[in-house]
Amino acid sequence: MTSHVGGTPWSPWQQDANLGRKMATQENSETEQPDDAPGSTSEDFSLQSFLSPSQINALLEVQDVDETQRLMEGFLDAQDPETNLKEAVLVDYYVSGFCWGKDKNFNLQQLGGLMGLLHLLMENVQDKRMSLAENILELARALRGIGHSLQKDKGKLTFFNVDQAKDIINYFKISLFQHYKLYECMFTVPRDQMVVGSEQIVEVAKPAETPFPVPLEEGIPHEVYEKFVAPPIAEDMATVEAEINEKLRVQEEAFTSKIENLQKP
Repeated sequence: MTSHVGGTPWSPWQQDANLGRKMATQENSETEQPDDAPGSTSEDFSLQSFLSPSQINALLEVQDVDETQRLMEGFLDAQDPETNLKEAVLVDYYVSGFCWGKDKNFNLQQLGGLMGLLHLLMENVQDKRMSLAENILELARALRGIGHSLQKDKGKLTFFNVDQAKDIINYFKISLFQHYKLYECMFTVPRDQMVVGSEQIVEVAKPAETPFPVPLEEGIPHEVYEKFVAPPIAEDMATVEAEINEKLRVQEEAFTSKIENLQKP
């Protein structure tokens, strides 16, 4: 599954400017405040490891997207992604993110950081109920320090370069952030249970003895059915047969008489 959940329109240039201003403001505050100042950004940014190196290696060895999806379902402990919408969306979210990072030729460490970032921002939606603006700030905090070799590394993702950080921002714009309302809806609005199977008892009509099934009696007036459709009973059959034979006899005698008249001189 590589498709993303559909959502509301996005303004990339506006979000680029907003995110850039937020990151610049945070980095300027880092250079102005001493490390021991109250509220200093020297506090560690918490980015939990989502997938272990062995799990990422297992995903890298797989060339087929379907197999990548199967492995990811196991890592996420998805019980029934075929019918559970939430599990299916989460599997798609992580598989799409991993395949994107793999296509960007991220190394093992960078893929681990990307998957951790995917998990962090999704956890902010699912568990912490963060707004879009708050989650954009979380992304800015995670990418803090990238490209600044002279300053202390404040973030946890400084093994990315500036161009890779821009690519990551753009990826989140077209995936999680662009469809943020739908992700929020998925985690907050209860969904109706759909009945995907039911049992019905169907009465099958008996095989017709005539060449074609007789029309339903209730589908035509009763007198029409009795006169033209209803099969004759045994007593009527003899009467009908006698009438037919009598008509044939009369016709035969008439034809014979005509032939005899024609043959006379």
